[in-house]
Amino acid sequence: MYTMENHNSVLGIREYALNQGAAAFALDIKEALDQDGASGSSVTSVKVSQHPVQRRNEDKVLEEELTGDAYNLFAFPSECNFSGLRFSLDLVNIVKQNAEKILEGSPYSKGHWMVLIDAAKGCATQPPDLSLYPADFVVISFYKLFGYPTGLGALIIRNDAAKLLRKTYFSGGTVAASIADIDFVRRREGVEAHFEDGTISFLSIASIRHGFKIFNTLTTSAMCRHTMSLAMFLKKKLLALRHENGANVCTLYGNCTPKVSSHGSGSIVSFNLKRPDGSWFGYREVEKLASLSGIQLRTGCFCNPGACAKYLGLSHSDLLSNLEAGHVCWDDNDVINGKPTGAVRVSFGYMSTYEDAKKFIDFIRSSFVSMPSEFEKGHLLRAKSIPYPTEGIENRLSSSGCYLKSITIYPIKSCAGFSVKSWPLSSTGLKYDREWLLKSLTGEILTQKKVPEMALINTFINLKQHILSVESPHCEEKLQIKLDSDSYLRGKEEFYLHSQRYEVQCYAKEINQWFSNAVGQPCTLVQCCHSQYCFSLSKNRSMGMCRDVDSRVNFANEAQFLLISEESVSDLNNRLCSNTQKHSGGAPPYVNPTRFRPNLVISGGEPYAEDGWRNLKIGKTYFTSLGGCNRCQMINFYHQTGQVKKTNEPLATLASYRRVKGKILFGILLRYDPGNMAGLDTNSWLKVGEEVYSSSDWKRIDTEKPIC
Repeated sequence: MYTMENHNSVLGIREYALNQGAAAFALDIKEALDQDGASGSSVTSVKVSQHPVQRRNEDKVLEEELTGDAYNLFAFPSECNFSGLRFSLDLVNIVKQNAEKILEGSPYSKGHWMVLIDAAKGCATQPPDLSLYPADFVVISFYKLFGYPTGLGALIIRNDAAKLLRKTYFSGGTVAASIADIDFVRRREGVEAHFEDGTISFLSIASIRHGFKIFNTLTTSAMCRHTMSLAMFLKKKLLALRHENGANVCTLYGNCTPKVSSHGSGSIVSFNLKRPDGSWFGYREVEKLASLSGIQLRTGCFCNPGACAKYLGLSHSDLLSNLEAGHVCWDDNDVINGKPTGAVRVSFGYMSTYEDAKKFIDFIRSSFVSMPSEFEKGHLLRAKSIPYPTEGIENRLSSSGCYLKSITIYPIKSCAGFSVKSWPLSSTGLKYDREWLLKSLTGEILTQKKVPEMALINTFINLKQHILSVESPHCEEKLQIKLDSDSYLRGKEEFYLHSQRYEVQCYAKEINQWFSNAVGQPCTLVQCCHSQYCFSLSKNRSMGMCRDVDSRVNFANEAQFLLISEESVSDLNNRLCSNTQKHSGGAPPYVNPTRFRPNLVISGGEPYAEDGWRNLKIGKTYFTSLGGCNRCQMINFYHQTGQVKKTNEPLATLASYRRVKGKILFGILLRYDPGNMAGLDTNSWLKVGEEVYSSSDWKRIDTEKPIC
């Protein structure tokens, strides 16, 4: 028996019970009156709501259940790690002494009841007094107590309960003796020796005394008051936030009646944010923007599926349909069918301050609250989508010529590219673009996010000589790979990227060694030979997968081409300059178009005019827009004196005015228009200086107007 607010770890214990033929069920605690302040005085009334009984074998009923001699386990958290709700520790005595009463005659109420307190979250500010609340098992986490070390906790067991535990597996020093070639083992006497398999983490254990020293200095009661006051302060401020139309900004979780807990809510605040129209901001959007402001949050369900479903109002059908839609723990699917799949959590500790809470409120207000002043000044609302022109786009744009300013090819994924005046096209985009990538020996794809040094690897392809040249400051010699030679190749293999199958060509040891030296870790180079990965455009202009082999992509993340406009970059730089002068007065950062790793840079139009393009023509080549490009922190990397450095810009500034439903958009993704693929041959080239046109109805007519 367990509460809906229990952590996944308790659901893991459930597996042992169900596999052995036992029953399991969850509870909602409806009422649990608080202690009246006198020592030893506890509640005598608890009402619970029992969820359906789970049993994997209905025909298998344990004999002990029929006679009432079964040992039963009730598990509950002292503090819910999703909502911060604190449960009364009197539940220990209530269940042990009055299980039949609170379960109202349930056949599972009989037997010997034992209690497990999951104090991993609550022990930091509300450690249970086991002389008053004689739980049989208590679980604590030193990481949640002190913030260090990770992966170390403790299981506290009453001596009489320890005698009931039967452990099968053993290793290391958990047995007194064993014989290898016959069935003989003698276990140790002490219960702790049964469970400490292998070498214990003695270095980590030695460090926790420093944490206890701090706790003894501050006292848990003082820490409890401090963290509770911070949490209450933040809740009050969040609930007071309103959009310009009066709509609430924040929905808090766990604001239940105080009757459910012994000390109110704990040190965490869980919530989701709403737009002025009532739709939800995704929790991943909040997390991403918070990180840019130096604020670390936990988002999702926090490994507490019961509390998550309970507070978010997710039914079983919702959870199953979300799973069928591809949503799993830790992914980016934060809003499905109009409902959030998780929440945002702020956790306070003894080192947290009111300044921290105020900084967070300021972040929420500036990033997610629409203010009347923004209407008056005519600025883009951060809470709304980027304005999308629906008509008259050609008339709105300048009549002067818009042309292709530069072409850049990136042969190796996440490495530096090279610019050219003209370049041939292929069915995958620009010829050789992102045709190669580096992967670790474990199969992990290497990118600048994980290996920033990749930005220092320069590439160039000589089309006449069919040679790929690669240089790195970490390698003395330039690497040259002949593209028309098989001497470097070492067989083919299948490779999966973005859940799509690729057939790739592997390279010889000396090639791989060169790249290993360049990035500072063992890796291998592979070349895309065949791909079934491509994009289609749905009716709502969102990207989808297709099997059209004529529009394949190599190892690009999203599309065949990425286009940005020089005017959009210029507008961004003006904003960066303005923000710098307003806040620091220092030298403003300047962002070059290459920071965004575009294939195509155009010039001659208005800033962000590309947002409204559905179809376009460059020279003689037709393209379809797949929508805006969602930017990540990779654009915050820049080179300085041969080193790769990182700042919060330009992503932080882009987030202030280029956000659309959790995405920060800059530039557009393109692919060949399917209707014109037949006209693409080996002689098709893109050339710098070619004019850029739009076609409003996408019919093959000769009356297109220049789009800018």
